[in-house]
Amino acid sequence: MVAVLYDFDGLLIDSETAGLISWTEVYESFGHSIDRDHWLAETLAGRGPCMPKEQLAALVTETIDWDTVEALRLKRRDELLVLRPGVREHLAQAEELGALTGIVSNAPDWWISQRLAAVGLEESRFDVVITKSAGLAKKPAPDAYLAALDKLGATAAEAIAFEDSPIGIRAARQAGIRCVAVPNAVTENFDLTIADLVLDRIDAVPLAELLDRR
Repeated sequence: MVAVLYDFDGLLIDSETAGLISWTEVYESFGHSIDRDHWLAETLAGRGPCMPKEQLAALVTETIDWDTVEALRLKRRDELLVLRPGVREHLAQAEELGALTGIVSNAPDWWISQRLAAVGLEESRFDVVITKSAGLAKKPAPDAYLAALDKLGATAAEAIAFEDSPIGIRAARQAGIRCVAVPNAVTENFDLTIADLVLDRIDAVPLAELLDRR
C-alpha cells in the first residue's frame, strides 16, 4: 500500500504567491512598498495568511476604506489562486499507480473545499482530507499526518509527503514520513534542506521513481 500525502496552500494551490502579490499591489496603490521581510517572517512562522493592514495604515495619512480595499484585493487574489505547475500531472500519476492520496493542511475545511472546486478538482478524488477543523495540533506538530495515516490504514514507511514550507516538512518528518519539498515563489526564500529532496516542480521526478527510492 502506498500513501501520497499533499500539503495544500502553497503546494497544490499557489496561495502563498497570490497573497503576496495581491497585498503588494494594495501597498503600491497607496504609494508604498510592502515589508517583504515581515511577510516572509509571518509565513515562516506559519501564523496563517499574513494581513498587514496595521502596517499600511501606519504609513498613510488618509483613512483607508478597508471594505472596498479588501473586496478588490480578494478579487485579485482569487484570480491568482491557480493550481501550481505539474499538480494535475502528479495527481494523475498517483491515480495510475493506485496510490491512496490525501491532503494534510493547517487550513479549515471550507477553504479547501472552496478552492478545489474553483480549480476544477473533486475533493472526493482524495481518500482523506485532514484540516484544522479536525481540532488537531497544527503543523509543525505531526498530529495531522498521523491522523491521515490512521484513516488510510497506512504506515509511515508506506507514505510520502509533499510540502512547500519548513513547518510542513518538520510535521511530516516528525511523523516518520519521507518528505519532498516543492517551494513556491515565497517559500523558496527558506531553508528547505531538512526535506529528503527538494524539487523545483512537483512532477520534476516521476512519482513511481520517488517511491522506488524507499
